[in-house]
Amino acid sequence: MSTATTTDRAELLREASLTVCGRREGKTRACNSCLRKADAAVQLIKGPTLNTRLLPRVADIVCGSAGQPCGDCWEKATTLILELRG
Repeated sequence: MSTATTTDRAELLREASLTVCGRREGKTRACNSCLRKADAAVQLIKGPTLNTRLLPRVADIVCGSAGQPCGDCWEKATTLILELRG
């Protein structure tokens, strides 16, 4: 993996993890838990296929729920998908 690709992926994960953790003014880093969730979500979103189960699966990852993500996590999942697939 080239340095540019590594840097791009690191920036992508940083931005995604901030979305998962909750963006606030002055916040520059996400917690480790949200970084892991963002990594899983990015792998799913940036994967080769897009299907109708993508949004619920990403919302579950973000929320850490067992099939019942909260409203905030649905919004975060939607934002991630729009940012990363767009």
